[in-house]
Amino acid sequence: MNPYQEDKFTFFIEDLIAAIREEDEDAEMNIYSEIKFKFKLSDDQITRKVMKHFYHLKSDFRPALKDSVDLSTVEPLTYLMDGWLLKGDVSLTYGSYGSGKTTHCLYKAYKFAKGESILDRNAKCKKGKSLFICSDGGVNTLKTAMYGLGLQDDDPIFAEGDEKQIFVWGNEASQGQQTWYGNINGIIKLENFVQYKGIDYVVIDSAKKVSSGAFNYLDNVQSRDFISVLRDVIAVPNNAHIEILSHDGTAKGAHAGAKSWAEEPSMVLHLKAKMDDDDNKKQIGVLAQFKKDRAATIEPRRSILYKLNDCEMELLEEKEIVGSCNDVIIEILSDFYKQGQTEVRRADIVTTAFNTASAARQTVDNTLGNMVNSKQIKRPKKGVYALNPKDIQKLSVTDHFSVNTISKSSNPSYNNQSNLVTYRDIETPL
Repeated sequence: MNPYQEDKFTFFIEDLIAAIREEDEDAEMNIYSEIKFKFKLSDDQITRKVMKHFYHLKSDFRPALKDSVDLSTVEPLTYLMDGWLLKGDVSLTYGSYGSGKTTHCLYKAYKFAKGESILDRNAKCKKGKSLFICSDGGVNTLKTAMYGLGLQDDDPIFAEGDEKQIFVWGNEASQGQQTWYGNINGIIKLENFVQYKGIDYVVIDSAKKVSSGAFNYLDNVQSRDFISVLRDVIAVPNNAHIEILSHDGTAKGAHAGAKSWAEEPSMVLHLKAKMDDDDNKKQIGVLAQFKKDRAATIEPRRSILYKLNDCEMELLEEKEIVGSCNDVIIEILSDFYKQGQTEVRRADIVTTAFNTASAARQTVDNTLGNMVNSKQIKRPKKGVYALNPKDIQKLSVTDHFSVNTISKSSNPSYNNQSNLVTYRDIETPL
């Protein structure tokens, strides 16, 4: 296209997107037909050009201001749910029939609604809302997973009302609900819903189904573009996690579809049915293998064996449960700071956390990494940690208040501090 044609084409595309937003189907079809006739483009070409234009429109592309990225403005990857749900990013979960992909995601969504993590993580998290897009197998599959987890229709988390935390899309003609597809219409609908309802976690089931009629599921470029739109237009602006479900591919251990389905997401999880060694026909659980986790501060390729027992997912092997000890670490750093030590070695933090709060090493390491990534504490150099300026300021205010209070107190016990044990008194490894 020459520049004049490009401008004219852009005009039509923007009108088309506006019609989709306004849900004016007649205008949408007329504009679409006119684009097809005037510019001699196929349906596939129009679909890709519209999606590309929408992506650029929403991604706020700007001319480069400098010859390098300002790293101080870039946020590291963090979790909404420790170890399982990334903040503002996309993941892929794939597996064969019987691996329990839907059940796994529903369990995460239900625990997320309660502010809890699952399996090998027990850190509390902020409660979040979820959306299930049931395109593969319909809503019936989700309903089966609900009953397998002992969840009922009248649970406030599912039922209509102020406490509703889990929403469902699927083909239910009697309710006026239709199958969702990953075309421009579907993307705009999803964007609006996530913003309007404050959705934190989206499950798309499945990659192959939602791409049918929208783009080529086997094409690397088109699949990558779809994931980019999900991440940059929906996930990032709303700090949401979008999890795409898929099936096993023909190659052993691989996923189905284009390579982009696993290359683009920041987390890739493979669920595999674990069979009994003595009876290969008997399934004893599910093996969850993280192929990739770019936010992980420990075990980026961790492996977990679990089973569904009495409506709960439980670990089938001895594995250290990784929790969170944010408050403990802040207290340790604060106490060291009060003693004049502004920077504290990891070894000292690990030892002190265990001695004072029985916090395991993996829990401490995981918490330190997550706190640095979320800017709750600083890491001036490798293996050394420190308080943020705002926490130092709070500490200074508290200390000032405490001194004034103690000086005015008539209780002599305030002045007898000789029995306090400082963290320097605790033997720490070099």
